[in-house]
Amino acid sequence: MKKRLINTLIGIVISTQIASVNAVEFKPVDTEFVSQAAAFAVTQDNWDQAANAAVTFPHAYRFTRHMAIAPANSNPVEPWREAPIELLSLKANDLDGPHSLEVLLRDRLKNHSMVVLNNGKLAHQHFFNDYGPEQTHLQMSVTKSFTSILAAISVAEGKLDMDLPIVSYLPELKGTGFENATVQEVADMRSGIGVKFSQGKLWDDRMTEAQDWNGDSQYSNMRSIMDYAKVLDNYRPIGKVYDYLDINTELLGKVVEKVQGKPLAEVFAAKLWHKIDVENPARWMANRNGEVVASGGLNITTRDLARVGQVILNGGKNLRGEQVIPTAFIESLMQGNDKVRHSWRQGKESKLAKGWYQDQFRVLYLPNSKGKTYKVLAMVGIHGQILAMDLESQTVIAMNSGFGDMEPPRMALMIFKQIIPAILDAMPSHRD
Repeated sequence: MKKRLINTLIGIVISTQIASVNAVEFKPVDTEFVSQAAAFAVTQDNWDQAANAAVTFPHAYRFTRHMAIAPANSNPVEPWREAPIELLSLKANDLDGPHSLEVLLRDRLKNHSMVVLNNGKLAHQHFFNDYGPEQTHLQMSVTKSFTSILAAISVAEGKLDMDLPIVSYLPELKGTGFENATVQEVADMRSGIGVKFSQGKLWDDRMTEAQDWNGDSQYSNMRSIMDYAKVLDNYRPIGKVYDYLDINTELLGKVVEKVQGKPLAEVFAAKLWHKIDVENPARWMANRNGEVVASGGLNITTRDLARVGQVILNGGKNLRGEQVIPTAFIESLMQGNDKVRHSWRQGKESKLAKGWYQDQFRVLYLPNSKGKTYKVLAMVGIHGQILAMDLESQTVIAMNSGFGDMEPPRMALMIFKQIIPAILDAMPSHRD
């Protein structure tokens, strides 16, 4: 009897380990899809270019290796209760005057989908261009906020001290431009590091080559993100200026891996994805070594993105009341501090809105129709990927788009000064 019990327990442990391993699987490039795309002159080299973004972003992970991260089958998803609000007929402005949100989103911003929750209920969802609820979408820099959430969880577990120099966790960065920056300064984009962007892009091609973002790296000395980080130097006062650079997020992800003792995709699955009642798999783009792109490679559905927003509005708790994202982290984001406020004022985004950037999130004060402001917590991608959360009205706005240009001012102005305020104006608590 005792031997049978021991064998049973061993079997349970082994089954659990297999399930954990299978929850995150390394997948190759989808060569059949790449061949199909090539017939339309879309290749691994150019899939992310402006002309292709609207059609490739819902399929981005197919062009690269990636980690497939299954949802937790043991947690059946509770369907949202619905409280519909008519949103697409609302009016907001583009440069040529007022239009319906349907026109602005679908035709002007190349929006693919949007899900809006209010007080935990589904207020609105749409899926344009024949994309459906189960269609994943490249999140671009929204991914950064997920990496930061994993760092915050590590802090809450007592594994990470954000105030320590980053070299305390990544000693291989000694002698580089990161040597004197703290983990927190890296997380806030205040590391002072210097990067020269490649022509026509908002990143250095040497980094994306190390990530196999456009096929296998052509640089023999750039085969991992640390290879790239080691060649960078400092060129701004550390801690004083907000300078938005992907490499900061990549190194934050490496810190999380170091303190958690496992790859970032596995941390994501165990600490977040399997705890928040998601409906569909995530797919996190990676290089040949299995290193995920911590700054921009996550592919998830818009409905699941909205579920993340609801967890944040719930103070970090899932539908069962379990603490997933630390409450103290959310409160710290919303409060900000003098350092991040000062740094924000030195950066170019201060022209868009008053606010700050902290821990890979933005807090923005957005004007509304009544001459007041909404304080919005936002996760932002450069082609119109957005998760905006208004704590006052308990509203989540999740949207995914394939706007061609990267961070054009017109796109940002339409989203943050027209569309989001118009949606929030329509929420019941703001109408009262």
